Amino acid sequence: MKKTWFISDLHLDPSRPGLFKLFEKFIHRIQAEADALYILGDLFEFWVGDDIIDLPAGKPFLPIINQLKELSDSGVKIFFVQGNRDFLVQDRFMQATGATLLPDHSVVDLYGKRVLIMHGDTLCTDDRAYQVMRALFRMKLIQTLYLMLSPQRRSKKADSVRGKTQEITKNKNTKILDVNQQAVEKVMRENDVSLLIHGHTHRPAVHQFDLDGKPVKRMVLGDWGEKDSFVECGPEACELHF
Repeated sequence: MKKTWFISDLHLDPSRPGLFKLFEKFIHRIQAEADALYILGDLFEFWVGDDIIDLPAGKPFLPIINQLKELSDSGVKIFFVQGNRDFLVQDRFMQATGATLLPDHSVVDLYGKRVLIMHGDTLCTDDRAYQVMRALFRMKLIQTLYLMLSPQRRSKKADSVRGKTQEITKNKNTKILDVNQQAVEKVMRENDVSLLIHGHTHRPAVHQFDLDGKPVKRMVLGDWGEKDSFVECGPEACELHF
């Protein structure tokens, strides 16, 4: 019986080869059973643009791209939602891997059940500074100017932004960094779903609550480190592993 997998927040980076091996093992493990794989953002620690795929700067990432292409070629459908670290993943990456790029928020048919999927950062509405920065980085003009730089300069700027962001995050209230429950309820109500799957917060858990008198569920994927994290779904149920 085929199954569907969801992953997020792998933060793959050449400086952490162990994650590359963990990802390869995961792909090989699910290939025979998978009907589909949904990558819900932040597959990479930082993606500086699809053009690096054909340049020396992209060479370290070719094993990941090739593994996804092999999975796609075997008949497994791959879907990708951009995260806050890889929002520059675009059409060239999709062509190279055989994946399909989805909008920030998507309702998918999971064995007859409507399920809302997203990276999850748009739910962190209490962190207003982050939401402003997110909107800025998603502007086409900003992205165009950034992509005009060499891959090396892009990487340096990405490292600079990442360093500053990490320093700012350390001083923020941990509650602000989590999702806003009202935002969760609003988006689930608008999309008429009883299940939401997302990542971003690095706080893996299954949250069950009532929405308009009906039981609903929010499944939060964990980030990858010493071990992987994923949601495994079959026709009967979904299970979170972390």
